[in-house]
Amino acid sequence: MHKNSDELPVWLIWKHEGWLVQLAIRSGARETRADGVLNDRLKLFVKAPPIEGRANQTIIVAIAEAIDTSRSQVHLVSGLKSKQKSVRIELPREAGARLSHQLASIGH
Repeated sequence: MHKNSDELPVWLIWKHEGWLVQLAIRSGARETRADGVLNDRLKLFVKAPPIEGRANQTIIVAIAEAIDTSRSQVHLVSGLKSKQKSVRIELPREAGARLSHQLASIGH
């Protein structure tokens, strides 16, 4: 069971000493950017195609750059070959509000 703060979006969940980000992916876009919410997931348009893991790698890089952390702190935990993915970010609980803003601003 997880618990989320009222001020945080539904797609950002504190779970097991890290943040879980629920993503809805649209690959093959003109640019990598976040754009709203779809089915309680952050909608992320990804420039890279879903071939040989390129889109997944682009997602990891985009998130790490947006939150100014190393790629080793960002892990794809589910949805390897799906448009619905979950990413775990190793940051402290206090980072929630900042993290929410940074992720929603990817590509903007």
